[in-house]
Amino acid sequence: MDNDKKITVRQFLMMVILYSIGSSILFIPSGTATYTKQGAWISILAGMATGVPIILLFLNLARRYPEMTFVEISNRLLGKWLGTAFSLYWILTAFLGGATTLVYYMGNFITTQIMPDTPEYTINIMFTGIIVMGLLLGLNTLARAVEVLFPVVIVLFCVLIVFVSPKIQIEHFLPVIDVGIKPFIKAVLSYVSYTSAPVVFFLMIYPSSVRGGTKAAKVLLIGNLLGGLLLLIITAVSVGVLGAGPTARQFYPSYALAKRINIGNFVTRIEVIVATFWIIGLYYKTAIYFYTMLKGTAQLFNVHSERVLALPLGLIMLVLSLVVYPNSAYQLQWDERTWSMYGTTAGLIFPLVLLAVDTFRKKKKP
Repeated sequence: MDNDKKITVRQFLMMVILYSIGSSILFIPSGTATYTKQGAWISILAGMATGVPIILLFLNLARRYPEMTFVEISNRLLGKWLGTAFSLYWILTAFLGGATTLVYYMGNFITTQIMPDTPEYTINIMFTGIIVMGLLLGLNTLARAVEVLFPVVIVLFCVLIVFVSPKIQIEHFLPVIDVGIKPFIKAVLSYVSYTSAPVVFFLMIYPSSVRGGTKAAKVLLIGNLLGGLLLLIITAVSVGVLGAGPTARQFYPSYALAKRINIGNFVTRIEVIVATFWIIGLYYKTAIYFYTMLKGTAQLFNVHSERVLALPLGLIMLVLSLVVYPNSAYQLQWDERTWSMYGTTAGLIFPLVLLAVDTFRKKKKP
C-alpha cells in the first residue's frame, strides 16, 4: 500500500483507544461489579495486566509478516483449505461482534435510556447506515475524523468525572475485596474477552495500513492500556458514587452515573450530552469490526474492492442485530458464555496456533 494511503501513527493510537473503550464503557463496570463487587477496579487492573502479553502476542505475529493481514497470514501458514476455514471463523467472529454486541447495544441503549418511544429498528438502521457510509468513504476518512472526535471524547469524559467526583463515598470501596478466586477470574476474563482479545482485529490494519509499519508496535499496546485506564476510572467512580450493588444491577451504570450530575440545581440533566462519547466509542468499535469483515471477506474470495461488499454485508448485519437476542436474559447469557468463547478463540487461540505453525516451519528449514 502506498504510504499516502496509510493512516498515521497518531490516528492509529486514537482509534485503538476509542476501540478499547467502545461498548466496554457501557457494561464493564456492571459486569466486574457483579463478580467482584467493590473490588471491581482491582479486577480491571488485573485484566489490563493480563491483556499485555496478549497484545504482545499479536505484535509478534505482525512483526513476522509486516506486509500481510491476519487473513493473508492464515492462508500462507495453513494452506488454502485449512487457512480458509480458519479465516472464515475469524471473520464470523468479527461479524457477530459487530452485529450482536455493537449495533444491538446502540439500538437498545438509545431506546431504553433516551428515546423509549422510538422503535429499536429505526436506531439500528440509522447507525448501520452511518457505519456503511464511513466504510464506503474509506479507512483514511475514518482516521481523519477520529482526530476531530477524539478530543470531544476526552473533554466529555473529564466533565463526567469532575462533576460526579464530589459524590464519591470511600465506604463504598470497603472491604476492598471479599470474593473468592473464581469470581475474580471470571471478572478478569470478562474484561479480557471484551477489551484485550478483540484488539486482534486490528491485524487487518496494523502494520500493513499504518505508516511506519512495525515501528508503530508500541502504539497498539499503549492505546489498549490507555483505554483500559479510562475503563478503570469510570468503574471506580461508578462504585464510589453508586455503590457496588447498584452498579452491578444497572444495565448501563456509567449512564446512571451521568444522571447524578447536579451543580447548584443549574447544571443538571446533561447525561445525553455526556453520552456522546459513548456513542463515538461504539461507532469506532463497530467500524473496525465491520472493516475486518469487509477486508477479510474481500481477500478471502479475491474481490477486487471491499467497498462493493459494504452495503450487502451491512444489510445482513442490520437484520441479525434485530433478531439475535429474543430477550435481555438471553443477551446476558450470550455475553457471559458465548462471546467469551468467541473472543478468546479468535483473540488468543488463533494467534497462538499461527505463531506455533510459523515457528515449526522455520525450524524445519535447513
